Order: sequence, then C-alpha cells, then structure tokens
Amino acid sequence: MVVKVENIEKRFNGKTAITSVSFEVNEGEIFVLVGPNGAGKTTTLRCIAGEITPDSGHILVFGKRPSKTKERIGVLTEARLTFSKLTPIDYEDLADLLYPHWNRRIYRELILHFGIPEDRAVEKFSAGMKTSFYIALLLGSGADLLILDEPTQNLDPSKKDELLTMLRQMGNKTLIIATHQLDEVEWLATSFAIINEGRTVYADTLEAAKEKHRIVTPAEAKEGDEAIYIMSDGSLLVKTENDIGRYPSFYEIAVAYLNRSLHPWEKVK
Repeated sequence: MVVKVENIEKRFNGKTAITSVSFEVNEGEIFVLVGPNGAGKTTTLRCIAGEITPDSGHILVFGKRPSKTKERIGVLTEARLTFSKLTPIDYEDLADLLYPHWNRRIYRELILHFGIPEDRAVEKFSAGMKTSFYIALLLGSGADLLILDEPTQNLDPSKKDELLTMLRQMGNKTLIIATHQLDEVEWLATSFAIINEGRTVYADTLEAAKEKHRIVTPAEAKEGDEAIYIMSDGSLLVKTENDIGRYPSFYEIAVAYLNRSLHPWEKVK
C-alpha cells in the first residue's frame, strides 16, 4: 500500500474543510479523488503531500508520515504558483536539487514536445502553458507518487486528451488525481473516492463499483437490494448481487452518491 488515509479532519480558522476522509491507494494505481468544487479535494491532497498536517486522523505514505517521504512525492498544485522571474532552465536546476531521481532527459523532451520556451519566465506563460510546463516538471521528477490537482484545467480539448493518455500509460507510477470532471474518472481511474462536504461518501475500485451496482426500474428491484438513489428518469441505482437491469456508468454512480450525500433525509423505498 502506497497511501493510507484514515478519518482525517482539517480546520482553517475554526472552519472545517474536511471532517471524515478515508481511503487507500495501492502501488501502481491511478486513484481519482472526485467531488464538486469545495468538497475538500485540495485540502486532502495537501495533507497527503505533507504541505499541511491534519488536525486529527492518520496518513501514511510509503508506511511513514508524509513529511518523511517528500522526496518520493511529486505534486501539481491547482494554484500553479510560480517563482518570480524563474525560467524553465532555472526550474530544471532547482528540481535537480529537490529530487534524487530527477530525469533531465524526460523533462527536456516534454519541454520540447509542448513547445515551451526555455528562456522565458514561467510567470509570463498563459494558463494552459503553465499547466503543460508543470506536467513536464512533474513527470521529470522521478517521484514514485504523483499528486495532480485538476491536471486538465485550462487545457484545450486536444491537449487534455493527450495528457490523459500520457497519464494512463505511466504504469510504473502511483497517481492520485483530484478532479470534478466525472468523464475523466471513467477514462483514467483504477480506483476512486467520492467526497462531498469534507467526507468520503463512497470509495472503491472502478471495476468493483460497476459490478456491485445496477440501474433498474422500480419493478426490477429485488428484496435485499440496497437502493442508493432515484435517478432523474425515475430509475434506481441499486447495490445488488442479482443480475438485473444494466450496469451503470461511473457518472451515474457518482451523481447518485453525491446527491444522496446532499439529501440524506430523502429515503428511497
């Protein structure tokens, strides 16, 4: 196991950002943390990366506290913050000091592939080019665990598809990706956690989640099935061991669990 997150809670200035987040990430997985904006995804990633410490609960990364394994973690932050006036060449020298397995060749190949000017200050880049630059920096880090917060933001559709394909092909790395784009989960994830209002509402592998659930009409539901939510067309998402209805998409699973978490007082008969 690469990452174990157990009931973490974090407050800022008396306001709770996350209250009960738990999941596990195994070696080589592409784990996607999904939820709406403000759900607590970024706070959770910052805790895993060792940038901040949870107020309660536990996190282990490679069996240790995150602060003890930072050299094995590469991070793409949602903010895309840059150092004033530093160029890609300057960042290359900085990364060489930070990462023991820094791969200069991969970094330079990606800089060339993305058409990034090496002698121009990164803070002057467009939003999309900043994302491409930080992807090059991250993939060149040689880190064993890559954490990406909204990696496709500000990318045009062709660049987005290229990045998602690139991430899928990184079989020797463990990835944790936070996104609110549900279509990206279907394309990327081997496992996932859905979080909302600071807590985990469902976590599983993508394959197991689809196997356990079905979309059925109310008449098709069997005794013992667990009704999760009434979909907009009147069908039900149920957790069942019966071969009924049809298999759901991840989008349908996520929408059902998110809506259920938002309206827990609504009982599904």
